[in-house]
Amino acid sequence: MRRNVWVAAIMVVTLGLVGCEDSRLTLDNYEQLQAGMTRAQVEAILGEPSECSGAVMIDNCLWGDEVRFIQAQFVGGKAMAYQYQGLK
Repeated sequence: MRRNVWVAAIMVVTLGLVGCEDSRLTLDNYEQLQAGMTRAQVEAILGEPSECSGAVMIDNCLWGDEVRFIQAQFVGGKAMAYQYQGLK
């Protein structure tokens, strides 16, 4: 019984955190993004990215998942391109 309470509590916290992250994935926030922004400036609007990958001087970061996302490409630490899908 005690274990079930802990499992339920962890699920509620996890779902709450996911909901908070998704709340920043809006068309309004996407429209605030501009070329030349630093990653810190983009993260101030969108929060921490779900994942990032890159090579020398180029990083691709994704906020969200494959269904609903904002993606940014950074070259030399500055945003060069953005893409979105599934935002309302």
